[in-house]
Amino acid sequence: MRPPAGSPLGGLMCVSEQMRSALLVCVALLIVLPAHDLAAQMIRGTVRAEGTEHVLQGAKITVLDSLERQLFAVTSDDKGRFVLPLSSGLPFKVTVKKIWWQPSSTELIHASVSDTLEMDLMVPMNGVVLPGVEIDAAKTTTRNQLYYDEAKRNGWKVYEPSEIAARREQGEFTEFENLMRTLSVTGVRMPATRNDCYMNLRNGKCMTFVVDGQPVGTMWVVNPADVYFVAILQATQSSVQFGDKAPWGAILIVTRMNGDKKNP
Repeated sequence: MRPPAGSPLGGLMCVSEQMRSALLVCVALLIVLPAHDLAAQMIRGTVRAEGTEHVLQGAKITVLDSLERQLFAVTSDDKGRFVLPLSSGLPFKVTVKKIWWQPSSTELIHASVSDTLEMDLMVPMNGVVLPGVEIDAAKTTTRNQLYYDEAKRNGWKVYEPSEIAARREQGEFTEFENLMRTLSVTGVRMPATRNDCYMNLRNGKCMTFVVDGQPVGTMWVVNPADVYFVAILQATQSSVQFGDKAPWGAILIVTRMNGDKKNP
């Protein structure tokens, strides 16, 4: 705080007291002007953090009358300084607001219209406690994960994505038939020629390819690099799931285009 000022005739003593809302303010009379010269009326000062020399720049300083009506408002500069006009002899108070700082105000101050006042406003350093924010977020499930969960829930024979990814990275297959053999898929007879279908060993019928949920027929060219996981459905399972579009069993393929890393 500034040292006590002198007490010129008709002036104010420098006061330092604990004010309402925990804002400390020292008011020192600097100039007493003749009654006819009112051009120099003002309030000027500095905003600091209480107990330190740290200045608060960008703080909003407002002058309110006794009815809480705003008279003037300014913002402190990069040195914490501010200047406000003082245009009447009515009691007033000064408030300070800054984001993350506790809003503070002085008690009512009585000053003559001919006074120029300088104030050191000491703002408490305890920050504002903002209302808590509750975040309710759910992890987004990819379509591939939904396909996988459905296949497991229905009890289909699933050849895991991790196993396929590991073999893909090792470059163990270049054709879908090689992938099926590498995975040791059971219950399916591989085509002997390019014109043969994948046959269900239980009923000797051609199995239907189902790609990303859509039955596409018994003959389908699949790039093994596109495969996310494979599931084998027996006739009863495929007919329940896909009706007469896949009556004798199905080779369900979920590609990497719906949630896994994109196919390069």
